[in-house]
Amino acid sequence: MRILTQVWFFFTTLTFLFLLLGFQLAGRPGLFIALLVSLFFIYAALQRGLKLFKKKLKAKEFAGHDPSGFISEIQNHKLKFGFNKITIYQTEHSTPPLIWKNNANEGHIVINFKLLENLQFSEIQLLTLFLLSHLENRSFLVTPILSVINQSFFSLNIFSILLSTIVTLVFDIKRDIIKSDKKFKNISTVSNYELGYFINKLHKFDFNQTKKKIGTEYFSVLSFQNYILPNQYGIPNLKLRLENIIGFVI
Repeated sequence: MRILTQVWFFFTTLTFLFLLLGFQLAGRPGLFIALLVSLFFIYAALQRGLKLFKKKLKAKEFAGHDPSGFISEIQNHKLKFGFNKITIYQTEHSTPPLIWKNNANEGHIVINFKLLENLQFSEIQLLTLFLLSHLENRSFLVTPILSVINQSFFSLNIFSILLSTIVTLVFDIKRDIIKSDKKFKNISTVSNYELGYFINKLHKFDFNQTKKKIGTEYFSVLSFQNYILPNQYGIPNLKLRLENIIGFVI
């Protein structure tokens, strides 16, 4: 119900603003043009965002042997989180694990496989639960919108920050991320200390320190160390997340 409310609210607001602007500029013909523009933007947000993102990261769908066991773990657990299909892509781009949801039953994961080489199998299992917990609770609407805003208005940084900040506040992304963190804690069997150590370990990899964050901040399940104020990504910092998920900071 909440997702449907988000979809209704955003699409209604977006269409209304375009229609109002079109009518003010060109009267009735402007209304028709504004309707076409709003439909095009909505289509771009929901259908083109992932393609733009994959192209930027040069991400390719994984095919081949996976000695880490990550692919098998994802496939074994996906139904428990309500997914019929999870597509996994690999990239050489320095980026933390990234997720995308097309709809309620289909998800996408982009991952640098060098990360998997630095995790033990028990940590691979935790990573699987961590990603699926966030993917389950990820809105299939907000992420594409933020992605398209970033791609479309990247040269107009102030405008992009303003739009992104409004979207993250309206849809309360911070609450969704913390909610996913808490679910991850509830379904994992490790101690609070082990859980805190694992989350810290993910954040300390070089993938999360890169300054080339174009687009990735909208897909990542991790917090970035350095924010551009105001925080247009809606991702809570690591300290806040650890306090909410385990009650203390390591």
